[in-house]
Amino acid sequence: MKLLKLSFFATLLSPIRSYRLFSNGPTELIPAKKICKDCKHYIGDNIECRKFGHTNLITGKVTYDSARSVRESEKKCGENAIYFEENKFKIITVPYYFLKENWLLLIPAGFASFYTFTIFHLVHK
Repeated sequence: MKLLKLSFFATLLSPIRSYRLFSNGPTELIPAKKICKDCKHYIGDNIECRKFGHTNLITGKVTYDSARSVRESEKKCGENAIYFEENKFKIITVPYYFLKENWLLLIPAGFASFYTFTIFHLVHK
């Protein structure tokens, strides 16, 4: 049982590699293209690339290029994702952006869950 739990968590935490099949046969596999959301420079809530930004010299505000424009430009990252670096902290960044986007829904849901749990706990005492 412990081995099964260990393999489950190892599978969960290991980076998943996706492959697609050639039309020639099922034995030949090629890796899928690099995707911006798997890169450490990707800013999830704005769909921007942290690698390519410009600082306003007067206000100090940094504006970043959109991930789409960076991937379409061969002078920047291009289709082959020249500056791609794998995000090794995806287990932290994905929930962070989820909470950042949905916090207005999660707070009432959390209070409702706590209230329901308290009522059931008092009824079954």
